Amino acid sequence: MKICAEHWQICRDAIEERGMSALVARDGKEAVENAVEELRGGEAPFDPLMSMNWFWSGQAIHNGGLYLMAVDAEANPNNDGHYCPICEFAKHYNNFDAKAEVGRIADQMATHARAKGLVPPIH
Repeated sequence: MKICAEHWQICRDAIEERGMSALVARDGKEAVENAVEELRGGEAPFDPLMSMNWFWSGQAIHNGGLYLMAVDAEANPNNDGHYCPICEFAKHYNNFDAKAEVGRIADQMATHARAKGLVPPIH
């Protein structure tokens, strides 16, 4: 499962709009290092983009099932054969608005980041 380029950009934009871009890992290597640290029981820095990824992946598996972990080049030719969890919600839920739903989750992440003092409060 991999968020497609279009939805990845929507996630990035939502994070940027809420002032959290500085919290995003610089690259994939740093994101993996942070994930490994967390898996080892350490405290990884809050990364709203990776949190967004894990949120949508988890919700998709919970609602759709394990088929989403498969690779199907025919069904998903524009995403290296991977299912995009956000595309799957858009396919299966009437009136699903990806930008609005991603924004809703980004709002929750921004609230968390402000509560932890990771981004300035809104006045």
